[in-house]
Amino acid sequence: MTTQNNPPLGQELRARRQSRGLHQMEVAPTLETTTTVVAAWEDGDQVPSDEHAAALVELFSESEQS
Repeated sequence: MTTQNNPPLGQELRARRQSRGLHQMEVAPTLETTTTVVAAWEDGDQVPSDEHAAALVELFSESEQS
């Protein structure tokens, strides 16, 4: 049996956002949500909807190409 060393989703979101130099205040309007919701995702208190998850993937993909 192998164990995976994947960080929880919230930690991964925070790390990706920070590595791109983005602030929650920049991410929230792009995803048509609030900084409170983004913080809740990153803290593991909430999980992004499928639509928000897809938008996060797109946002982080775009920032990688920049």
